Amino acid sequence: MRASPKPRRILHVDLDPFVVSVERSLDPSLRGRPLIVGSGAGDGGVVAAASAEARAAGVRPGQSVAAARRRCPEVAFRGGDLEAYARVSEEVTQILLQASRRVERPSADEAYVDLTREGLTSPHPVPAAETIKDELQRRLGLDASLGLASSRMAARVASTFARPRGLLVVLPGYEASFLARQPLSFLPDLPPHLQTVLETAGLKTLGEVAAADPESLVKVVGPGAAQRLQQAARGEGETPVPITAPPMRVAEEAPIRDRRSDLAALVEVVDGVAARACRRLRPFDLGASQVAVEVTRTEGVLRREESFEPAIADEETLRAVTRALAGPLLEPAAGVRSVQVRLGRLVRAGAQAPLFRTTG
Repeated sequence: MRASPKPRRILHVDLDPFVVSVERSLDPSLRGRPLIVGSGAGDGGVVAAASAEARAAGVRPGQSVAAARRRCPEVAFRGGDLEAYARVSEEVTQILLQASRRVERPSADEAYVDLTREGLTSPHPVPAAETIKDELQRRLGLDASLGLASSRMAARVASTFARPRGLLVVLPGYEASFLARQPLSFLPDLPPHLQTVLETAGLKTLGEVAAADPESLVKVVGPGAAQRLQQAARGEGETPVPITAPPMRVAEEAPIRDRRSDLAALVEVVDGVAARACRRLRPFDLGASQVAVEVTRTEGVLRREESFEPAIADEETLRAVTRALAGPLLEPAAGVRSVQVRLGRLVRAGAQAPLFRTTG
């Protein structure tokens, strides 16, 4: 008799609102204060994201900044930093990939990670989830709420109950009873008019939708929507979290906004960019056979590159290589606008001894 397959263990990582968390990691004085991130200048801008403190005062995304200030006079405003958000979002993905090759990022605010154990050497899902949570806070200063269950739907609902900064685990076999108690509003992307139609028909919870007579539900919402709604309410019919494909090449960049003229500080920037690039290779056990450094200066773009055999896979070696390549491009230090590290000709990394060893 063939054993039934073990249930998947899906982790939902809730970073909402992501941009608020990033702004607070960049400026810790914003923690605990009402905060909005928006576009435009001054009160003429529009709120793109609001902290929990600002939402409690009635501030909502899409409002004008002026309206937000009327509802919450003490609110702090940040204009947004798209480069910083993209960089931190990429680093979030790298942390998730350290735990599993199956990672999906529907948006910057959330992620699904398949933590199903594939063998005795695989980490247990709960410690793996706790490690992800700790790494997001330690390395990036981001608070996350996590839900672990056998389906995307149950995991997503669990992460909502885990707010703020918690981890809620739904044990296998309890997903149906856990979901059944939840209101329709927990269904992702449910249009407001459809929610009204269902509630008017007396279906106000996921359990009531899941248990509804299919023919009766078809009369309320139509055949296609009825099947999708019942599957979602039961946490069924979901697509697997896909395997993340290894990158063909990697590029990491850091702008130099303060126009610093300190060469040592620029070298630190190069080190940081190289480290980020190297971390993107690690989940796939890849090494770089080609390393390029590109420095944008006031007078133009300068580039140096080198090929290596064996491929470079360890962070210490990559930092030493990028320092050597970048050195001539960083002088004089005044006039440097950005630094980029590109890793190409990526191959499976073998056991590698560092090319450069530090001496005590």
